[in-house]
Amino acid sequence: MKLTTLGASREVGRSAFLLEIENKKIILDYGVQIRHPMKWPLHVNPKEIDAIILSHAHLDHSGGVPSFYLSNDIKTYCTKPTAQICDLLIDDFINLSNDVTKQYLPYQHQELEKMKESIVDIGMNSEFNIGDIKVNFVNAGHMPGSVSVSIEGEGKRVVYTGDINSSDQNLVKGADTKYGEVDLLITEATYGVNDHPDREDVEEEFVSFAKDVTERGGTLLVPAFAVGRSQEIACVLKSHNYSLPVAMDGMALKTNRILLENLEFLGDSELFKQMINGLTEAKNWKQRKEIMNTPGVIIVPAGMMVGGLSSYYKGSIAMNEKNAISLVSYQAEGTPGRTLLEKKMIKVDGKLKKIKGKFEHFNFSSHSGSKQLFEMIDGIKGNPTIVAVHGEEEQATSFVQKVQKDYGYDAIAPVLGDKIII
Repeated sequence: MKLTTLGASREVGRSAFLLEIENKKIILDYGVQIRHPMKWPLHVNPKEIDAIILSHAHLDHSGGVPSFYLSNDIKTYCTKPTAQICDLLIDDFINLSNDVTKQYLPYQHQELEKMKESIVDIGMNSEFNIGDIKVNFVNAGHMPGSVSVSIEGEGKRVVYTGDINSSDQNLVKGADTKYGEVDLLITEATYGVNDHPDREDVEEEFVSFAKDVTERGGTLLVPAFAVGRSQEIACVLKSHNYSLPVAMDGMALKTNRILLENLEFLGDSELFKQMINGLTEAKNWKQRKEIMNTPGVIIVPAGMMVGGLSSYYKGSIAMNEKNAISLVSYQAEGTPGRTLLEKKMIKVDGKLKKIKGKFEHFNFSSHSGSKQLFEMIDGIKGNPTIVAVHGEEEQATSFVQKVQKDYGYDAIAPVLGDKIII
């Protein structure tokens, strides 16, 4: 059995792995790192691939999958919401690349259509077979429809966590990490040696900040990922009885409709429906101007402020001292969100300017922190090899050093292209 790391090696983004087992070649995720220029996983010959397994729909895990469908017919296995959200995100990604960023993609809409036709919907906690290989999906707790993947073949058991969060959120329940006996664990290490603050405290601090800004007549802009984080933030406000208007814009509204079709994948479907019923939907420029001048909260993509409607809202809101911006997501290096986080500056009319309104960052992470990752390892049986991926170099290498020291397991923070034989 052999694992080749095609991406997400000592970096966050472009998750992609090739697992060779039982004479089959299986792709575990195949994402893109959205930067300028974009970074893609290492190439593999699509004609040699037997199957693709998608852990979830975020582009850093799914954005390269259509490139396998230039001239091939490969089955892609994922949950129903992952399939639907992938279609939404990748379609937008193609349009944005063609019309706005002018960056080359190795596929277009026709490959996305072929990918959609190839998808096999798999339920949560469901087993299926790829040849002689037994595969099982369990809840990963990262976003609606996200899964960790158990793969059995050659008398061995592989678990790929995907992006994982073992804490309950409003939108999704925490991950099932009772993996049992494992020979190879491929785990994210985004926060390999860092912990998150208590979730209840973060929620209370965020809602308190929102009330402080908006009850004084201001508007709070919350740039958030269209899939998952936007809905989670709106649910937080609803669960804490925030009474002023909450508006949502952009692709997040399309995501809402998908999630309404997949309520069984949500942690608290009743809260979600209540949130939807009380939401102000911004659908045209007149409405957008109105909500910018109305005390309340505006939740809008993109989470790192790379493109999206947050670019439209940010200048008017940030340059007014009664208003505020809250970041609620991880901010990658080189993004406008990272610049705002570190310098409290945004680009307005092509120039970096200091914001006049308030600013706060809240740690609403949908990834397990270090404590949770080691609780997961505590529960593993056997003598596994542990491969730490989806973490920047310091996080990944420090994580594996702690695993080696505390557990005595063989632990690896692979570099791009590493081949690991079990």
